[in-house]
Amino acid sequence: MLIVAAAAPADALLIGGGLRTSPLPTGTLTLARCAPVKAQLAPAPTKTRQKTYTNDGGGGKGGGGAPSAAIAKPKRKAHTEEVPLYKVILLGDNEYEEGPVCSVLHSVIPEIENLRQATEKYDEAQNTGKALLIVVNKELGEAYVEQLARFDPEMIVYADLEEE
Repeated sequence: MLIVAAAAPADALLIGGGLRTSPLPTGTLTLARCAPVKAQLAPAPTKTRQKTYTNDGGGGKGGGGAPSAAIAKPKRKAHTEEVPLYKVILLGDNEYEEGPVCSVLHSVIPEIENLRQATEKYDEAQNTGKALLIVVNKELGEAYVEQLARFDPEMIVYADLEEE
């Protein structure tokens, strides 16, 4: 291995065990092997947190004093208002046909789960003049009455709304 150190500055230092040149008083250069230089970072400062203790006077060891005031949670008042209920009543009519009226009742009224229940309501309305379909609030009852009348354009199912 041949190394020429003439091109390097007089006190060049190569990291990792490189060569160092040093001038002699006579002007000749000597090459010497240096120990490897290791780069080392300074240790990071340690972070500490201080814990703060307060003496609120309530409970605990010693301390004494007046007990701390607890934050009062607001009591929620149950504000319920009686909603008046209304009965949706199917009115009997001689022009009704059983099949279409029962299918309309089954489609519009959620409490009528099958055609047998719809047929019972239809028969009751035809025999007595009216039959109770469902009991709901006023707005929903009005919607049911309107849906019964408009569901089938060929067959108007007459219903009425009465306060319970």
